[in-house]
Formats: sequence, structure tokens, C-alpha cells
Amino acid sequence: MAAPVVLPVPSSAEIRRQIEDAAQAALDTADRLIALLDQIEGDTDREDGADAEPSLGAPENHHASQVVWLRGSSSDAEQDTAR
Repeated sequence: MAAPVVLPVPSSAEIRRQIEDAAQAALDTADRLIALLDQIEGDTDREDGADAEPSLGAPENHHASQVVWLRGSSSDAEQDTAR
């Protein structure tokens, strides 16, 4: 039976580089998939159930009481431009 091969421990810089490369590859893949879905679906602003989606899932002002946020409003508008 052959002795197990002991691999050298990579340096911190090498570990960081490998993680950054993997993260960039994941982002590139996500961008390609989103672009593909946009091409398949046609109009990217048109949704299947019109506005049948739930209200936004997090408060805009995270310093306020979540009880007040929970009461919410009837507006389900999405922000298209910076405030």
C-alpha cells in the first residue's frame, strides 16, 4: 500500500486568491444566467401575475420599530430611481 500524499499547506495569500477567483467565477456565472433569462423572457419589466407578489420584505428605515414596519402601508411600489 502506498503512503498517503501530503499536500503542502497554501499560504494565506494563495487561499485568498483562490477564494476571490471562485467568487468572481460565481458572479460571472450569475450574470450570464440573468442575461439568458432576460433574453428568454423578453420584456424584463413584465411579470406573470402582474403585481401578485408580496410586499417588500425589509423595512427601509432599520432604526424604527419593526412593529410599525409590520403594520406597513398599502404601497407595493418598487423604487426605480435613487432618492
